[in-house]
Amino acid sequence: MLVTYHKENEFTKGIILNRPSNLFLGDEDFLDEDGEPYLKAEGNNRTENLWRIWFGGDVRSLYSDDTEIICLHSVDNELARNVSEVLLNNVLMTNYEGAIQIINAGQAEARDFWMFAGYAGWTGGQLLDELNRESWYMVSADSETVWKELVSQRDEVNSDPRDAGLKTWSSLMGIIGKENEAKVLSESFADLTLKEWAANSILFNSTAGSVEAQGDISSLGDGSAELSDIINSFSSAPDTLDKIVKLAVNANNGLAGSLLRGSADHRSPFLLSDQKFHKSVLLILQDDDQLTIGVMLNHPRTKTRPITLPTGRTVQIPIRYGGSFGIPGVTDQPTIFLHAKSKLKERSVGEPVGRSDDDSSKIWICTEEQAITAIAEGHASHRDFMCIEGLSIWNKDAGMIEGGILGEMVEGKFELVNPSFTEEIWVTLLAQASLSIDTIDRNCRLAVDAWGVAGKEEDSFPPYVYDSSITVSELSDDASRYWIEAFLLGGVISAAGKYSAFE
Repeated sequence: MLVTYHKENEFTKGIILNRPSNLFLGDEDFLDEDGEPYLKAEGNNRTENLWRIWFGGDVRSLYSDDTEIICLHSVDNELARNVSEVLLNNVLMTNYEGAIQIINAGQAEARDFWMFAGYAGWTGGQLLDELNRESWYMVSADSETVWKELVSQRDEVNSDPRDAGLKTWSSLMGIIGKENEAKVLSESFADLTLKEWAANSILFNSTAGSVEAQGDISSLGDGSAELSDIINSFSSAPDTLDKIVKLAVNANNGLAGSLLRGSADHRSPFLLSDQKFHKSVLLILQDDDQLTIGVMLNHPRTKTRPITLPTGRTVQIPIRYGGSFGIPGVTDQPTIFLHAKSKLKERSVGEPVGRSDDDSSKIWICTEEQAITAIAEGHASHRDFMCIEGLSIWNKDAGMIEGGILGEMVEGKFELVNPSFTEEIWVTLLAQASLSIDTIDRNCRLAVDAWGVAGKEEDSFPPYVYDSSITVSELSDDASRYWIEAFLLGGVISAAGKYSAFE
């Protein structure tokens, strides 16, 4: 990171120097703030078409509507100094227009400039706090080192954006005497995740992991079919997207009552965000014209719900994390009680989630009072119930059938689970215990087992993280585990098994 602007207690600005993409300024998909190609047709033969773009930061970046182009160069003449700002001796900064002005004047070539899209920004005091936490190391910079690394990144024949600049970083860590730290971090979770970020964010025209919707939504029937009819026609193999779309369009009662699971794709869509959904099992509670509401079933929390029976005996039911949303304006959020016990269904304890012709295969929802009565009368054990707090919600745009959870399914993020697997999945998840250091490993295994009931990961040739021996699937599993440790357990567990709570 090269700091380009700093004003005490107000704002700091910098650009990342070691994130070269494989995108060039003349590429058709590099657009300006008006949505037009950055280089217009009349400039198609210009040498600056070959300007490679570096990812400078996530503010006004490659993916912004108003990308800011920052150019570094070492051109030292009067015009260059007039349109540039000196950052270091022999390192100057200008914008795209300034670079073009210098080139048009015949005082430099396109090769003399390095182009960065976007920048990193910190509010007053924020960067200092990060330095104090040793998130950054502040070192004195010299232009020779800067240009050596930038030239190397530009001219290296086998340069690959998926390296994410780690070779450059390791080299610089060696210069400041921290080569051992760099070696320890090699193939660490952080480095591997960074490589996957690079594969997703600065590697363009890649064929990795794209999902295309199948079928035409507008031609899938008149809504006369029942949900159960369509589900029953499915095989145990992963459902194709056209069947998913047809299900949601034709079913009179939507997806309510259905079980979904996180994608079986080896390149998980939840590695870099929403890790809680990786290999998750989700029950849809509501699916109407406005939104989809569901709860995750596979994430026990550290706390339990005490249930006091008429005899005075108290039993504890693990509380599960259903999602990050609650009911707006409600201080005491409700706890959802679920069961799938045939005996309780026969006695009408609660009601099925999402009615259909065959409610026996459904998961049922009931009140706490109904659960207490069933336990007290000996019709059930407290272990037959799940308690859920929190909701997962997907909004729908008016008139857009592909909104809500369906949009996530069309993108390949979730898959529909055949109802025939419901009982086995339910029994497997009931075996989970309240989350603790002692139970987290077993809980995670049971969650994966329940997820796998509906089918294993699809690809027999799993993709690996770039230049590593770790598969993307393994990395995604680790990301999910770390999410559980951080957000549900409230700390981290070291490789030696030592738990450290967050302050």
